[in-house]
Amino acid sequence: MPPVRIRSVDQAISIIPHLLGYQPDEDLLILIINPGLVCTVRADLDEVRTPSGFMTVLGPLAARFPGTEFLMVAWSREPREARGILAIAEALLGPERIVDAVSTDGRRWWSIYCQYSECAVEGHEVVLDEEVRAEAVYRGMGVLPDRRALAASVAGPTPDELATDNALLIETAQWAAALSRQDIADELGRIWDQIEHSEDTEEPLDLRTALRLAQLSCNEDVALAQWLNTTKEMARPLVGAWVKAISHLPDEMAATPLVLCGLAAWLAGDGALESCCLERASGLDPDLVIFQALDLLQRNAVHPSAWAEISPDPELISRGILVPREEFDGLDEPAGRRPRRTRRAAKRSRAGRRRRRR
Repeated sequence: MPPVRIRSVDQAISIIPHLLGYQPDEDLLILIINPGLVCTVRADLDEVRTPSGFMTVLGPLAARFPGTEFLMVAWSREPREARGILAIAEALLGPERIVDAVSTDGRRWWSIYCQYSECAVEGHEVVLDEEVRAEAVYRGMGVLPDRRALAASVAGPTPDELATDNALLIETAQWAAALSRQDIADELGRIWDQIEHSEDTEEPLDLRTALRLAQLSCNEDVALAQWLNTTKEMARPLVGAWVKAISHLPDEMAATPLVLCGLAAWLAGDGALESCCLERASGLDPDLVIFQALDLLQRNAVHPSAWAEISPDPELISRGILVPREEFDGLDEPAGRRPRRTRRAAKRSRAGRRRRRR
């Protein structure tokens, strides 16, 4: 689909909840425009109330996106107080690159560039653009009530739910433990085929298969194989598979699936879900290399389109070393590292992509 076009503050306020996936509250949103919407960067208002806080959280933006412009929206129950944060952002990002900087409570909005006293006091009534909202819904950009609702989708099971799932967790663990190295490669390829075609068949991954995927991912080589092979084309169905698995996994199994879900969410353009995955994973296993790699990509506001161009080696990324993908593709990989697919499955995949393009 073509990039989202935003031509007014009202349109920006109309689409921001769809871009985030939830209704904002005490959030600073920076829409990066060139000339269509490139991406949206979000931070808690409390994190950016001081220049040092802003530079820590959002400092890389200006350098990461040269030649772009910024539309800043501070969404707050106290929109007048939020204008101080916008002034900090303007000073640090450069006023020449700011299209507009507004605060809003979702009902009215105020621009720091308004030159009339009446405008500065009363602001402007938000006129929601129903056409923009309808387009967002058509693109599959739903809206949850708040960020807590989004975080709940990857929060894991309650103790009662975990007790209910215990038998299936044991069964799938025993299944994974009995597999040979070749069996693991074959099963991983089969599950990925099923995930890839779930959108064509409109049959979501069943729970047993989702938990089998999670059990396989306890193996570091299998986890790495999935990290290396996650693509923008596979991202959306992978998010669905990982969210299903995560909702049934105990904490000791959840860190790797959370990071892989976050990677897929990032590539699918769902930065809010990526953030929720990283936040929970940071409390479970912050030493995980793929966590550190994804965390660096997010903190440095690396655009998802860069994934096809940089080496996906998480060891390099976690150290801030972003090198061209060709340098990585030329390296030998251990046997069985990549999810394998049969020739027949590859043909089905190509045919499915052709159908989706029509």
